[in-house]
Amino acid sequence: MKRKLVLFLTLFLVGIGVITAQTRVRGTVVDEAGEPIIGATVIIKGTSQATVTDLDGNFTITTPSGGTLVISYVGYVTQEVAADENVRVVLQEDSELLDEVFVVAYGTATKQSFTGSASVVKSDAIGKIQTSSVTNSLEGQAAGVQLISSTGQPGENPSVRIRGVGSINAGKNPLYIVDGATYDGPISTLNSADVESITVLKDAAANSLYGARGANGVILITTKRGAANKQTITFDAKWGVNSRAIPEYDLITDRALYYEQAWTGQYNKLYDNYIGRATDPLTPEAARIQTISDLAGSGANSLSKILGGYNNYNVPWAELIGADGKINPNAKLLYTDDWSDALFDNSLRQEYNLN
Repeated sequence: MKRKLVLFLTLFLVGIGVITAQTRVRGTVVDEAGEPIIGATVIIKGTSQATVTDLDGNFTITTPSGGTLVISYVGYVTQEVAADENVRVVLQEDSELLDEVFVVAYGTATKQSFTGSASVVKSDAIGKIQTSSVTNSLEGQAAGVQLISSTGQPGENPSVRIRGVGSINAGKNPLYIVDGATYDGPISTLNSADVESITVLKDAAANSLYGARGANGVILITTKRGAANKQTITFDAKWGVNSRAIPEYDLITDRALYYEQAWTGQYNKLYDNYIGRATDPLTPEAARIQTISDLAGSGANSLSKILGGYNNYNVPWAELIGADGKINPNAKLLYTDDWSDALFDNSLRQEYNLN
């Protein structure tokens, strides 16, 4: 009985310790004007436990004793506060973020004053992406922008779709504006190292200046230019190695053996057809003679047709392979180039850019 009582008291005290180790925090998040911030994120530091503020800026969350709350919201400086039963958090505007200037249809604007929908990719982000096309630098950098590559060929300029397809029959490509002027040429001709920023205008409000031409979105590209009393030299070097990704196949490298194998394969096929056809089958000897005649001729069953007319020797097809299936000992190779070795040779790629 005593043992059961001790066990009960132990569990009871442990439960009290667990309960007292948790703190239920109630708080409010407001801006500098005292207005509630709706949808601010409140996270317990070091954990994945989080909540968001309601319409009045209030939140409730249970934290370990002595925990820290991390409060964040777009356009405001993230703050950390100690967990208490009642907290009031005043978030300050991130002036650096809100005062950031980017190019729009009618000039420039700050994020604070701009009312349309746009994404901006700066030159420092473009420089970190190893790509051969300006449009490829938008991949994963701008929300709502989809890049579609039809072949995957290196250097190919992908199709760009902004917020999906805007028309079934009409064109689907966005309007490109380079340094304030409409650009109708291939965008792949632009060097990504020369681009200062790329602004993607997505909605009707942002594209209104361009009318129907901006129905599929607008991509504004601003190139780098000189600045007064400021000299900047940028050097970019890239090296790469091309090599075969899979082991080389076991190929026939002896040209004479290749011709003899092709002759034997076609001989077996024709011979079997002649002695096994349903009507008027030939005797084995007659089939052999007919097969050798076909191979030495110029008809559809000839060796020249099987090999595509490619004769690498100095003797005609009729004299190239004898009746025994061996190559003519007097046949000489016209050239010995190894095109396979040239095509799959390891190579070093070098690229240099100086701005």
